[in-house]
Amino acid sequence: MTELAITGMAWHTALGRTLSGVWQRLLDGETGIAPAPSLHELKNDRVAKISLADRADARDTLEHLTRQTAAAAAEHAQLDLPRQAARTWLIVGTSFGARLDDPLAAAEPLERWVQEIADGFGLEAVALSTACSSGSDALLLGAELIRAGLADRCICGGADVLGDSKRLAHSALGTMSSTTLRSFDHRHDGTILGEGVGFMVLERRGDRPVQPLAILRGAGSSNDAAGLTAPDKDGNGIRLAIERSLKNAGLGYEDIGVVNAHGSGTLTNDRIESAAYLALFGASRPTIFATKGAFGHSLGATGALEAIALILALQQQVVPPIHGLEEPIAGFSLPMPMGCPGSISTAYGLSLTIGFGGFNTSLVFEGAGA
Repeated sequence: MTELAITGMAWHTALGRTLSGVWQRLLDGETGIAPAPSLHELKNDRVAKISLADRADARDTLEHLTRQTAAAAAEHAQLDLPRQAARTWLIVGTSFGARLDDPLAAAEPLERWVQEIADGFGLEAVALSTACSSGSDALLLGAELIRAGLADRCICGGADVLGDSKRLAHSALGTMSSTTLRSFDHRHDGTILGEGVGFMVLERRGDRPVQPLAILRGAGSSNDAAGLTAPDKDGNGIRLAIERSLKNAGLGYEDIGVVNAHGSGTLTNDRIESAAYLALFGASRPTIFATKGAFGHSLGATGALEAIALILALQQQVVPPIHGLEEPIAGFSLPMPMGCPGSISTAYGLSLTIGFGGFNTSLVFEGAGA
């Protein structure tokens, strides 16, 4: 089976944009969630917003951040674009992009801005939108393109910026917290939105003389087909995605030592997700961590940001504390870091995303030093 290596990665988050700087702030337990006043009546005015000196309209901001971060990931992978652009794809996952807040974006095809970025680098382009699983599905799709022989490498990730529409929608849906995002804490009462961009360069191991950062061992997805805004009440879709990713990786439940959870902070998602982990990993007891309390729920970007965080955890054998977690929800007894980083000792980790529309995607990584 083709070994697929992550050879470069980059992100831009509410905690900053350098890999080491953002990771250290995560380990320190910091959060990018802060008040951001709105002209509209919202359930909560707190968001995790990227700090920009000059912010243009939603479409231009999204395009600028995506181009900048994809270029940084390519540079990290020592990929010279456009000279090495042949058979290289740019795959961008997003949750509606800027369509809800920008008339220009709403009037054009969803992939137009992605194609413009790809053309500038000389790349093939794909845009996809599978709600909050979009960033993870970009990596899954990249793996399939390479294994099918259609691409030599893919710059895969997710990007989303915030506008009034998304904040109003989550206020109306009741999914927004009235306080703050507390993944798996007994006080959890909803999510807090954020914005972010994350990209990884995926290619066959050994194609170029570049040291891998991690190996994408497996990927699996499913759809609950149970409802638009909540997962299947028994977590069957979540379990199926995890089972498929482990089968694809050739691994068992006991091999996974760390999980970067979706951890949206909503009452329904946290309950169903934690029950799925107990059912699958109750005997092996991997460490569970989550980063949405620091990054906010960055929608289409969340899967990419969380995959990068998992890779950094595997590299350093440490996980950041779950921001806002003080007392786990009743019955959730798997180890979770609270207040300070937690040590791990494992070669394999899993990252799970859960999206509106029933989308579930599970990615399994192996640390490069394993």
